[in-house]
Amino acid sequence: MSERELTHLEVPCFVDFSEALAGREVVAQGVGPDLDLWLVALDGKRDDRMSFTPGGASFAKSHADAPQSYEVLRYPSPDAEPESILLPPERLNFHFVQPLPDGDLLLAGARCAYVDKDAHARNAVVYSRQGVARRELTLGDGIQDIQATGDGRLWVSYFDEGVLGNRGWGQGDIDSEPIGRSGLVQFDATGRRLSEFDPRAAGTDIIIDCYALNVASDDETWLYFYTDFPLVRLRDGAKPVTWKTPVAGASAMAVGATHVLFGGSYSARSQFELYVLHGRREKTLASAGTFVFVDPEGERWQPTWMRGRGPWLYGGEGTRAFRIDLDTLVASARVWH
Repeated sequence: MSERELTHLEVPCFVDFSEALAGREVVAQGVGPDLDLWLVALDGKRDDRMSFTPGGASFAKSHADAPQSYEVLRYPSPDAEPESILLPPERLNFHFVQPLPDGDLLLAGARCAYVDKDAHARNAVVYSRQGVARRELTLGDGIQDIQATGDGRLWVSYFDEGVLGNRGWGQGDIDSEPIGRSGLVQFDATGRRLSEFDPRAAGTDIIIDCYALNVASDDETWLYFYTDFPLVRLRDGAKPVTWKTPVAGASAMAVGATHVLFGGSYSARSQFELYVLHGRREKTLASAGTFVFVDPEGERWQPTWMRGRGPWLYGGEGTRAFRIDLDTLVASARVWH
């Protein structure tokens, strides 16, 4: 598709956190159930032998050689000063952050080594708002994303190494069976497994790599995964609903009652594809437009990370982040067409 055939939509900067960072590195981003943006900044240089990028090909060590200091920044709105939470020095490399009830925070690393059946490595820590570590959790190796519900449950998705096994997991015995073997697991706030994805109930193949997760509410979760890239809606007390999609390799999605927006794909990382959930045939998607997002200066957004939460899609490039809602996209598509 040529540039002229794309809908160009101005999307303003949600926050610019360059001043708050003061040259430091952002090592984790997350969107909470209240749609606030959370960042984890590293004081100093991360001691990774390899860097971790969700969906990428190289990943960090589970532990650094020396403790590292982190600051968590919360942005509830574009015009608000960020809330700052300082954490004590920690040996874990953090890649995910999520708020929990009563002011607690979950920070987690993507990697987790298998030790033995009674001594799994811990790759997540729950902190108080004062930066006090309350407890450590084991959420498994190969984590792709973590999104918490408003009542403190954790939906954790996994990439292929977390599903098939690595770092000691998947040795063929029950004790080393990967925690993320199903590709998507729900935990409570203490790390107790509550449920996991059932492909038979959804009428899909197994998850090899969960590319996108969207915990839209306390009782509704969406996922999109390799290899066939179906879109699946999970609702408490209801049968899973599955759509076939024409999009391969998207890294995030926003979902509403009538539409879904995919962010990026194998063929066009900085394009956004809008579909109607109810096409001419049941459980098919009907195209409603392809978009390019530009900032107020007319520069094209080329996000290096994206997250979907309900009908909102967040993305970031450098020290700037944007967010866009499905209502705005749907209105723009109607004007365009």
